[in-house]
Amino acid sequence: MASSNTRYGILDPLRFFAAIAVIFYHYSIHFYGSESALYQVSKYGYLGVDFFFVLSGFVIMASAQNRSAFEFAVARALRIYPAFIICLLLTIAALTLVGGQAIPLKDAIFNALIVNDYLGIKNIDGVYWTLQAELKFYGCIFILILLGVLKKWQYWLSIWMTMAVMHFFIKQPFFMGWFINPGYSFYFMGGVCAYLLTKEPKNILANAIFFVSLIFGFFCAKSQSQHFLISVTEQERIVAGVAVVAIFSFFYLLSRGYFSLSSNKFLLALGALSYPVYLLHNIAGKTFIDALSAKESLPFWIMVGITLVILTSYLVVRVEEKVRFSLRGLIKVK
Repeated sequence: MASSNTRYGILDPLRFFAAIAVIFYHYSIHFYGSESALYQVSKYGYLGVDFFFVLSGFVIMASAQNRSAFEFAVARALRIYPAFIICLLLTIAALTLVGGQAIPLKDAIFNALIVNDYLGIKNIDGVYWTLQAELKFYGCIFILILLGVLKKWQYWLSIWMTMAVMHFFIKQPFFMGWFINPGYSFYFMGGVCAYLLTKEPKNILANAIFFVSLIFGFFCAKSQSQHFLISVTEQERIVAGVAVVAIFSFFYLLSRGYFSLSSNKFLLALGALSYPVYLLHNIAGKTFIDALSAKESLPFWIMVGITLVILTSYLVVRVEEKVRFSLRGLIKVK
């Protein structure tokens, strides 16, 4: 049985490759279109985001154990905001200096706080919607810790599942999206249950909620595919749903002790790179490639762009780590 301090080393390279999959998905559409061979190969790369959400449920539930609400909030803020703000500034710089697009100060400030969706302010980069979904999930976990009911997961997971199923069928409660993303709730719950199953593998309720999440995850993935795939077919919808089932199955097997991999500095570095790579590849990366590439040399410049995104992400990680550890020392939180 895995202890609470277990480092699941396999998750670090998978996190990185999920980010790379998202890159090729975005670049195939932007630079080549839906008729290209690259799109046909990488069109399901957007499901890297679905992997991130299940992973988040798993990791956040683990990190919330034995922490106060304050400690949890500070730990999450230090993980999310320093790297995000650096990447946001780099994206704004790319848009302004290379793309010739001015970003209003108000938009920059509210994007930096990741509250712009509540105020009707557009994301500077479209990928930021996933951070908004993550923060809502973190906020719910924070409240559960604050109320002292995190360990009473049987109650709040059952309530959450009931609300998510209701919203799936009848779009009620209508206010659910204000505090948690309804369409991706099943992914977060799957990850949470996968973590719980590392502690109580025979728990009937944890197993039941996990598999109900898996089933609804399949149907959600089918439905959501229309927002990501161009002229999506029923076959493509099914493939997307099956891919999400595979993601859930991986985490279930992980909870059972499979895919054990000892972590090392290289794997940890890959995991750390995934976040800034994800944040920088879309608008900043595309802006750079658009400015420098000619049609005949596009593949070369795409590879140059990806390389620069990864190298810049490495620098972001180095700076972010120093900022985070300095702030952690000032705040004195574990």
